[in-house]
Amino acid sequence: MLPAVATVVFLAPIAFLGSFVYGVTGFGAGLLTIPLASHFYEVPFVLAVFAVLDSVNAVRVCLAQPQAIVRAEAVRLVPCCVVGVLLGAVLILVLPAGVLMLALGTFVLAYALYSLIVSVAVPTISQRWAYLAGLSGGITSAMFGAGGPPYAIYLSMRPHGKEQIRATLAVTSVVSIGTRLVAFGLTGLLSSWTVWLTAVAVAPASLMALWWADRVHAGLSREVVIKAIRVLLCIAGVSLIARAIGTR
Repeated sequence: MLPAVATVVFLAPIAFLGSFVYGVTGFGAGLLTIPLASHFYEVPFVLAVFAVLDSVNAVRVCLAQPQAIVRAEAVRLVPCCVVGVLLGAVLILVLPAGVLMLALGTFVLAYALYSLIVSVAVPTISQRWAYLAGLSGGITSAMFGAGGPPYAIYLSMRPHGKEQIRATLAVTSVVSIGTRLVAFGLTGLLSSWTVWLTAVAVAPASLMALWWADRVHAGLSREVVIKAIRVLLCIAGVSLIARAIGTR
């Protein structure tokens, strides 16, 4: 079934905004696209369409500058992410998701506000924190669809350039989103042709946004990109807290 023209008209600007933010920082698309699109369409449909688009975004950013990927960081993060996703799928069944979401949102918001308000530079942390970041990112990706904040916090506190941060974040996105697509496929969310045709129709807006984001990103300093990441972390924290309160 072909998507309605109105659906494409509504979703294209939302996809453009999310992809632009993702292209500049390496994460954060879902923080904007899912809440906005859910005002107009059913959540399962929105989640399915943007999971497909997010996978395109992640692969596109990875391929744009593959040499910028910090492979040592990816080797530490990705396996822990996979373990975290599996662990998160189990924790959904045994732990109150609302409480965990509230705790995560509070931590992410507190860190982001601290790093934005305090003038002292945030210290560089050890690479050993990658294992905790990968594990927690996988857990939160499986439980809340928000795996980006732990990875972004970790990589923004490592001595990497803006291109390296963005490219390495994109690698973690490929793993998280790929796992989500498998889960959506098993549950039937991707079985509708309308989902795929809508994603294809909206994809040009995402690709155009990524093209523009590449040029904007190239003109920004590392400090500006880090600040943008911290602002997105604030949004992520508030979003998680709001969702946690809403589930009670």
